[in-house]
Amino acid sequence: MVKQLSIGVIGIGFGQHVHIPAFRAHQDCEVTAVSASQYDRASGVASRLGVPLAFGDWREMVADPRIDAITIAVPPRLNAEIAVAALARGKAVFCEKPLAVSEEAAEEMVAAADRAGVANMVDFEFTEIEPWRQAKLILDQGGIGSLRHVAVSWNVETYSNRKGLLSWKTSFEEGGGTLYLFVSHVFYYLEWFLGRIARLSASMFKAPSDRRTADTVAMLCAECSSGVVASLSISSHAFLGYGHRVEFFGDEGTLVLENPTHDYVSGFRLLHGTRAGNRLEVVSQVQEQASPLDGRIPAVARLVERFVHWIRVSESCSPNFRDGLRVQRLLGAARKSHELKSWVGGLG
Repeated sequence: MVKQLSIGVIGIGFGQHVHIPAFRAHQDCEVTAVSASQYDRASGVASRLGVPLAFGDWREMVADPRIDAITIAVPPRLNAEIAVAALARGKAVFCEKPLAVSEEAAEEMVAAADRAGVANMVDFEFTEIEPWRQAKLILDQGGIGSLRHVAVSWNVETYSNRKGLLSWKTSFEEGGGTLYLFVSHVFYYLEWFLGRIARLSASMFKAPSDRRTADTVAMLCAECSSGVVASLSISSHAFLGYGHRVEFFGDEGTLVLENPTHDYVSGFRLLHGTRAGNRLEVVSQVQEQASPLDGRIPAVARLVERFVHWIRVSESCSPNFRDGLRVQRLLGAARKSHELKSWVGGLG
C-alpha cells in the first residue's frame, strides 16, 4: 500500500474551511497538523476537526520531519518566508494566491522551488470549474467565431468591507485589496482563455471616506498578444452587487459565464448564443450540492489531485509557482500603470 502523505496546513481561516476538507477528500492525504499565530487557536481548530498536531509557530511545523507537504493560507506578505523555508527542507508547497506582495519575493519562491525540485502549486481555482472548462472548449473550437473582446465585471461586497474591518484583507502592505485578492484571479484566467497579456492600463480606487490602505475598486484594460482586448470592472465594496460575470464577444456568437450568488464557485453557469439562434441559452452549470459546503472545496480538490500526482510521479503541472510569478508581474505592471497614469507594455 502507498503511504499516505502527511499534510500540514498553515493558516486557520481559508486553510480551515477549504484546504483541510479539500486535502481530506484525497485518499492519499492525511491532514496531520494545523498552525496558527497562537497555539491556543491552532489547538482549538485541531481539536474540533480531529487533526492530531497543532503548532503556534509555522517554523516548528516546517521543521517537523513527520510533515511531507504544507499548504499556506496566510496574508500574502508572509508567503515567501514560509514557502522558502519549507522548500529548503524538501517539502512540497500548496500556496494561496497571490504568490507574494512583490515580484522579487515571488522570484525567490520560484528559485527555491527549482532548487528543491518538489511539487509547488498556487490556488487559482476558477479554471477548475466545469462551466469554465466548457467555455474554453467552445472558444478553442471556434464556437463564437473570431473573438472580438472580453468584458469582466465582478462586483461583490466582502465581509471585511461590509463590516469596515481593519484586517490584512484591507491592508495593501499585507497583500489585501481588490487588486491582489480579485484581479490576481482574473489575470490568471484571462491568460488561460486568451493567451499572454501584452500591455495593460489600470486604476485603483476606494471610497473617499475609507482610510484603510487597500483598494476596493479596480478598473483595467488589458490587450493580449493576439490583439483581443479585455475590460475589467471589479469591486469588493459593492452592496447587492450582481456578482461575477465574464462575457466573450465574437463575430459569430457570445459566451457568458455568470454567477450572481454568494458562493464564489458553485453558482456559475455558462450561456452560449449564436447569430443563427439569436439568443443566449444555458449550456452548462454547476450542479447543486447536496450539502451546504463551501463551493470552493471541490475546485480546490481538483488542484489537490494534480498536486498529489506531481508529488507521487514527479510530473509538474499548472498552476505552479512560475504561473504565480507571471501573475505577480502583471500585478506589478498594474500598480505601475496606476502610479504613472499610463499604459504599461512589454508584458507579452
